[in-house]
Amino acid sequence: MSRIQDASADLDFAALCLWIHSNDPDIEGILTVMGEALAQDTDREERDDMAGLIEDGLGSEHARKIWRNLMETLFTPRRGTIVGDARLAGQEQGREEGRVAGKAEQLLRLMERRGFSLTGETRQRVTTCTDMPLLDLWFDRAIDATTLDEIFATPSSKDRVPAQGPKRTAVPSQGLTAPRSSAN
Repeated sequence: MSRIQDASADLDFAALCLWIHSNDPDIEGILTVMGEALAQDTDREERDDMAGLIEDGLGSEHARKIWRNLMETLFTPRRGTIVGDARLAGQEQGREEGRVAGKAEQLLRLMERRGFSLTGETRQRVTTCTDMPLLDLWFDRAIDATTLDEIFATPSSKDRVPAQGPKRTAVPSQGLTAPRSSAN
């Protein structure tokens, strides 16, 4: 396959040709044609699946390195373009959501390990909070607190975190119980 149009017309056949010719002296040119053809595929999931299959089927480590570099060049979002900036913003938002969810899980685990009885409402309050500084404050308080009320008290000017509105914490403080005593 030496023309993008030919590869685009039958991506499966083009991939088979790549696998057969992965030791060809002009593999870089062949891979470039396939990469450009794949870049025209509008279905991102199918494109990504095909790119992975192509890499898996390449018999030459040299060809795999070229393919990986080509995929990074063609499909890595670039700053300064509308599409690139939107994709990068979405990726960062996803990473931030993951960090927040991870902090919430850590906080729940800490409170359980400290012996606090956690109601469904308390769990929901923690897992629906999207304010990382507030989760950090709750976590810090949970290290030494003797009651859940101490953990969830409204932030004050002494705290490292400015007071947040109720929209961030989802569920008001209710039905909180003191920690169970544990033999240390």
